[in-house]
Amino acid sequence: MSTNWFAAITVGSQNAILKIIDMRKQTVLEYIKAEVSIGTDIFNRGKIGLETVEETSVALEGFVSRMKEYDITESRAVAVSAIKEASNAEYVREQIRLQTGLELEWLSNSEERFLHSQAAANGTPNFNELIKEGTMLIDIGTGSIQLTVYDEGNFMFSRNIKLGPLRVRELLAELKERTSNFADLLEDFIFSKIRDYAQFAPKDVSYKHFILIGTDLLFFKRAFWEKAEDKITEAYFEALYAHILETPEKVLAKKYELSFDSISQLLPSAMLLKELLKVTKAEEILLSDAELVDGILVAEMIRRKSLTLTHDFTQDIVTSARNIALRYMTDQKHAEAVEKFAIHLFDQLKPIHGLSKRERLLLQIAAILQDIGSYIDMNNHYAHSEYIILATEILGLSTEELEMVGAIARYHSTETPSLNLHHFEKLPTESRLTTAKLTAILRLADSLDDSHQQKVTKISISLKKEQVLISVWADDDLMLEKWTFAEKSGFFEEVYGIKPHLKEKGGQK
Repeated sequence: MSTNWFAAITVGSQNAILKIIDMRKQTVLEYIKAEVSIGTDIFNRGKIGLETVEETSVALEGFVSRMKEYDITESRAVAVSAIKEASNAEYVREQIRLQTGLELEWLSNSEERFLHSQAAANGTPNFNELIKEGTMLIDIGTGSIQLTVYDEGNFMFSRNIKLGPLRVRELLAELKERTSNFADLLEDFIFSKIRDYAQFAPKDVSYKHFILIGTDLLFFKRAFWEKAEDKITEAYFEALYAHILETPEKVLAKKYELSFDSISQLLPSAMLLKELLKVTKAEEILLSDAELVDGILVAEMIRRKSLTLTHDFTQDIVTSARNIALRYMTDQKHAEAVEKFAIHLFDQLKPIHGLSKRERLLLQIAAILQDIGSYIDMNNHYAHSEYIILATEILGLSTEELEMVGAIARYHSTETPSLNLHHFEKLPTESRLTTAKLTAILRLADSLDDSHQQKVTKISISLKKEQVLISVWADDDLMLEKWTFAEKSGFFEEVYGIKPHLKEKGGQK
């Protein structure tokens, strides 16, 4: 046994994977992949069949047995977001727990794609150089695809589309038997989805590169990367695409030594790439070997501080929130002021809240997004802010974290969890106190720019046993800010047991 050994397990729509690595040496000790039929069940019947549950449990029992042989003490087991679509997903998870002892963690789509992107960046040479030019990460899952755009080294945009090749195959299976030209039907279906995406994608990006990632891309590796090169040109892709289009599936399966299940997903995936190339005019396609299981391991290495990525993916989360705020036309200067005050308060009040950098990030995102509901209606805008946040994907956040951000944004206004306990209690029990602590901080931060005029230019926090003294410097009258601070400070005192006081240090009194 070694404390440096760590095991990661992923359960996907088509396979389950175990990977054991030595964290210190960053070497792979064991890699096992087992095929499962979860995706076919879900996309056909909406639930996972008993035979598939048994098949998956047997595979996972084998993984657990192997981990015991290595005497693994630290591990993480996750299931991809598509599996949660099954009507019996929770029952299946419990059955797996009882049979194998594994506590499967549900990943949200945004978590899954975030982990996959980190793994791709870690495994792609010169990733930072590539994204200085227009680059699209195309994460092909069996049920959906994630399109993430970078340019000039910065995150620009990310969108999920339910166009995964297995989902498309199962959706159109009946129509395939009723048409003599399935390729045209498939092209129309995919084009309609890509056209919708193109309406919202950044318009000023000059694309150069596609980075193709996905756990189930064996068919792509066999068909398009025969020469074991890590990239192909757009012209080479077009030539191979034409070959695939005119060749019967049985012939392709034999040529590339692929099962019918794999080869039937080749055309939808290739057609998707073709449509994206048409829309973006990208010049080359790179194939990443990174799998979701690698993303789990990269995240663990980052947590242990044994790995530092050259690209800051946490900043991508913040940028994503800023882009959402721009989309809903928020008052940017006000948002920046509140964000600055909230972060400063969080950092200075650490002795009384005891929260981590992750909670700091959630507070920052809530500060950026708190007023997006005004786009719908300025009256009760906080309620609109919450449901917009809950309906929006923020890459890298779990479902629970998104709910927390929504609640913090909702309660930044005069309404508090104390006045609306029924709504607040929808949050998981362990998240409520953290959400309340962050809400109390955001309410104070928001009050310091209640006029939306950025009168307060500087703040200083003094933490004493019985009070929090917030000194502010301003060159204008702060009557409105003082009144709002007094209104909102009661909840802070309720949560922390310490009364906050506002003291003016400059400007008018």
